Amino acid sequence: MTAWRERIKWWLFPGLNLHARLRMKTLPRFFGESGAGEERWVLDAGCGNGMLTYQSYLKGNRVIGVSIKEQEVERCRKLFNGFLGIPEDRLSFRVLNLYEVGTLNRAFDEIICSEVIEHIRRDTEICRSLWNALKPGGVLHLCAPNADHPDNASAALDTQETGGHVRPGYTMDTYKALLEPLGFRIAGCTGIGGPVRQSFNRRIILLQEARHPWMAALLGVAALPFLWIDSADPKIPFSLYIRTVKESS
Repeated sequence: MTAWRERIKWWLFPGLNLHARLRMKTLPRFFGESGAGEERWVLDAGCGNGMLTYQSYLKGNRVIGVSIKEQEVERCRKLFNGFLGIPEDRLSFRVLNLYEVGTLNRAFDEIICSEVIEHIRRDTEICRSLWNALKPGGVLHLCAPNADHPDNASAALDTQETGGHVRPGYTMDTYKALLEPLGFRIAGCTGIGGPVRQSFNRRIILLQEARHPWMAALLGVAALPFLWIDSADPKIPFSLYIRTVKESS
């Protein structure tokens, strides 16, 4: 039964969230790749279901995915190390608070941090920890909700920092204000997620919250033929991805 459950999870991976599926397709285009005889280390800071951790591994990198949530880490281990049989010396998952990244005692060539810092009040402290964990010239791949998107701007915030969004997201201006004083240089930006995708995704989430998973799945399948309507770089994207470089200290 366990093997079949993992197989079904893999068929559905990374789930019904249409924005997550787009991030899994889009962000790895910007990830670095290990060449012959090269060993590159990558950290996925806030790995979630491991979709970007895995994508970086497919590029030949040695990758560590970390999450504060024990259940997320255990599910990732079961799927990637257990079901897919990926050795832990190539792809591993650990329970770790992002404030404690320094305890890994490793310098990384790249760090991925997707849809995470909008959940954390002390975002400057987290980004400083990530800066310290990068090699000089290393790259931070950062993705978060676009604060200018009306759905993000109007969403209720989690004032107690219990897992929800503590801020509506970021803009290019607030990204710069957060990162440039720490020594990061923003090398590129891409908007992710257009209005058609968001219209369907909003309804899928509501169905999931109402515990109607099959209806949510059917809506997800029905949405697929319409997603091409969205521009590859929408005017007001749902999320903003930036590629940042650690300047030499």
